[in-house]
Amino acid sequence: MKHVFLIGDSIRFGAPPKSPGYGGYVKEMLKDEAEVFAPNDNCRWAQYTLRYAHEWAKECPAEVIDVVHWNNGLWDVLRLLGDEPLTDIEDYGKMLRRVYARIHTLFPNAKIVFALSTAVIEEWGKSTFFRYNRDIEAYNQKAIEVLSEYGVRFNDLYTLSWQLRENYHSDWVHYNEEGSKILAEAVVKVLREEMNQ
Repeated sequence: MKHVFLIGDSIRFGAPPKSPGYGGYVKEMLKDEAEVFAPNDNCRWAQYTLRYAHEWAKECPAEVIDVVHWNNGLWDVLRLLGDEPLTDIEDYGKMLRRVYARIHTLFPNAKIVFALSTAVIEEWGKSTFFRYNRDIEAYNQKAIEVLSEYGVRFNDLYTLSWQLRENYHSDWVHYNEEGSKILAEAVVKVLREEMNQ
C-alpha cells in the first residue's frame, strides 16, 4: 500500500455546501492502492502553507509518504477591494521555494507534484473579491519557472479547467460534484504514475 499526502486550496478541500472538492474523490478512487492523507484545512496561500505544513505533517506517518500532491495560487492571486494580488508574484516565487524545501524536509522520501491553479469564470465574480485568469496564468508560469529547478512534476489542472466551464462549476471559482470528480481523475492519473515509477 502506497501513501499520498494532498496539500491544496478549496479546489482540493471543497467549499461547502455546494463544492465537495477533489480530495475526497481521490481518496475513494485510490482506496485499494494508497492511503491518502490531507489536512482538514483549506491550505490557502503559499505563506499559509509554509506556516502550517509541519503541523499537517503530524497527522500522518510523514516518513512513509510516497507522493505529495501540492498546490497554492488561487489565494495568492486574489484581489481584495480592487487592490493588487495578496502575494506579489516575485514573493510568490520565493514562497514556493520555501514551501518546497519545507515539504522536502517533512516528507523526505516523497516525490513532489505541483498542481497548476485552475481558471475562474470571471464574469461570475465580484469586483471586491476577484481573480483574473491572466494573473493565474502568470503565477502558474512563475511556479513552473521556480519549481522546475527542483525536478518537480507539474499537474496541469489549469488547461483541464478550461474544459470545465459553467456546467461543472458550483460558483465562479469552485466545482460541483461532476467537475470535482473530473479533477480528481486527473490527480489520480498523475499519482498512479508517480507511485508506480
